[in-house]
Amino acid sequence: MASGGGSLGLITCLLLLQSELCEAWEAATVSSTSDFSAGHSETPRVNPLPPTQVLVTKAARQGQTSAFKPFALGCGQRLTKIMGGMDAEEGKWPWQVSLRVRHMHICGASLISAEWVLTAAHCIFSRSQYSVKMGDLSVHRQNTSLVIPIQRIIVHPQFSSAIVVKNDIALLKLQHPVNFTSNIYPVCIPSETFFVNAGTKCWVTGWGKPAPGAPNIPTEVLQEVDQNIIHYSECNKMLMKVTSTSLDLVKSGMICGYKEKGRDACQGDSGGPLSCELDDKWVQVGVVSWGIGCGRQGHPGVYTDTAYYSKWLTAVVNQAACFCPLVFLVSLLCLLAS
Repeated sequence: MASGGGSLGLITCLLLLQSELCEAWEAATVSSTSDFSAGHSETPRVNPLPPTQVLVTKAARQGQTSAFKPFALGCGQRLTKIMGGMDAEEGKWPWQVSLRVRHMHICGASLISAEWVLTAAHCIFSRSQYSVKMGDLSVHRQNTSLVIPIQRIIVHPQFSSAIVVKNDIALLKLQHPVNFTSNIYPVCIPSETFFVNAGTKCWVTGWGKPAPGAPNIPTEVLQEVDQNIIHYSECNKMLMKVTSTSLDLVKSGMICGYKEKGRDACQGDSGGPLSCELDDKWVQVGVVSWGIGCGRQGHPGVYTDTAYYSKWLTAVVNQAACFCPLVFLVSLLCLLAS
């Protein structure tokens, strides 16, 4: 009886250890953001719900040599044929996601695998219960879309919104995996060696307000606008001119897009994808991050460079997949050895 009680006690202890370690790894920390850094996001008037698990991780960067990261095989493909238009058409951007708090759209996001969604760190503004909506062009309609709670949020450990937002990237772990369809399909994430040339035509998508003077509410139907990639030195030069500063505002980990006046991301688009078609695959080269106003002449939009953070993204996803099962395995081995 004594030895049995000891084993039971050890089992209980190890299970508690597993729980504590997993919960510690999923520890929640959220930072508030400034208006400047979150210039493309919505701020809903809501009361916080019980906190979603939010992790600021220090996962080591671990890279691969392929052009795209293997978050999802066959990524970046459209399963339907699309014609042109300003309102997005069904199946054209199947990786587009709406990040929500209490059913209210606050930011864009993108599906990168069956279990993971990518967004901007400045979209995580409070200890609220987040969910994502996907599979529908409408930002409000839910009966024809898929809404999934977020289980865990991982914010880049060096995210900062002081003066200029930096390291503006976050990963969201879905509560359960999604099944891919013609309207729900992941975009490709580039490897760290990936480079997109200046002048490349890409597309930014989202439900942000259609014009700077429009009401601060999302549009009903998903919008799309083309952007040309511009070199960081040209982007810096343009931003220095419009802000009358000598500071380099575009840092490592940022990429810029620009089009003629009136064509830009705006409030409510933050966190959404900047996607380019390369070698018959759609690749997310950027995450909508910040800008000065919306669609102003000489004001480029600034995006988080996904290739720059590719190693971090891979490390986080790999760590999340193996950490807690590893703790359980160690616990089991300890039990067997006792």
